[in-house]
Amino acid sequence: MATPRHKLSSPGDNVLKNLHREIYPAGEIIFSEGDPGDSAYIIEEGCVEVSVSSTQQTHIGKGELFGEIALIDQRPRTATVRAVESTVLIPIPRQLVKELLEKTDPVVRHLLLIILERYRATRNQPAFDPSRSAVLRRDTTRGIATKQLRLSHDIAEALRENQFEMFYQPICDLSSGRLGGYEALIRWHHPEEGMISPMDFLWVAEQTGQIRDIGLWTLEQAFLDWPTLRSRISHHKPFVSVNLSPSQLTGDGFVDDVKTIVNKHQMPATELKLELTETVIINNPDLALQLLCKLTETGSTLALDDFGTGHSGMEALHRYPIGTMKIDRTFVSQMLNTPHSARIVEASIELAHSLKMDVVAEGIETEEERLALLELGCDYGQGWLFGKPASLKNI
Repeated sequence: MATPRHKLSSPGDNVLKNLHREIYPAGEIIFSEGDPGDSAYIIEEGCVEVSVSSTQQTHIGKGELFGEIALIDQRPRTATVRAVESTVLIPIPRQLVKELLEKTDPVVRHLLLIILERYRATRNQPAFDPSRSAVLRRDTTRGIATKQLRLSHDIAEALRENQFEMFYQPICDLSSGRLGGYEALIRWHHPEEGMISPMDFLWVAEQTGQIRDIGLWTLEQAFLDWPTLRSRISHHKPFVSVNLSPSQLTGDGFVDDVKTIVNKHQMPATELKLELTETVIINNPDLALQLLCKLTETGSTLALDDFGTGHSGMEALHRYPIGTMKIDRTFVSQMLNTPHSARIVEASIELAHSLKMDVVAEGIETEEERLALLELGCDYGQGWLFGKPASLKNI
């Protein structure tokens, strides 16, 4: 690569704050075919000529990107580029692109690598770094992408073939010991893989948009099962908790869908509790506030799940119409042995009560934990001490 004549600092850009600008005079070679591909370039001012052969030249100008192929697959350059006029370039280093690619959806990354491989093949060039570590990374990407595509297909089939099932975990009143409600938890009876945990497929549904259909199915099924569940609860404020996903709060008509299902099953809205984590509201807080307020206007309660594990829990309690705080099992499991965790649990309970919220402690496994939480004034408990998640017929 030719040495640039000048370098200018790039002001006020958080994303590209460590990058600089390079100025090339007219006629200067920026890189030649066969050179190492260590940077791509954005044209800030000027124009460049991209020569793939003596008869194939293309001019590109301001705002365009070039040099990205060799940058991504880490092979030699496939073209020669020179400045047609005085040109200002912003180089994009390989490390930045590598970090961005690692955060990209594996399916997109896999498809990109396939496109690059086929492009190189048309030029009789090796597509990728042949080292063992590079091959292993590509195989890993291919495996994840293939699994994601397969799961996406299978999820659609599962919705059609009724392969999903709701499991319910009891939530008990700590003061009376009575059953207060249930949390609805989806499970998947895959015809080949057997029982699949939601942790292994909901992430795919989030990325493909299928989470919205799964969310509606979950609500519908929980409402269908509610009469049976409710008959086993003697508490004066019975409820069933259903989890919300980020995609549901950005989807059109979600509030109307909830109202329709509630009215269809003639279920008192006050007996529905919708659980959300901080990630549900953090991506689009203003829209989330609008939709959550509409949901609570119907009479349903919102529960903030996994409180204490994120960075915006306090803001969520202050800004959103939360009625229940769920203290994460991480703190509950350590509270008897770690004073720090015990103080966090105690302070969380005090905070929730000061804001007129009730509190559910998650992950209770021993009688000692239940008694300690009861002494701190915790309202409800959930965990294996009270029961593991089970299907409706096995509750």
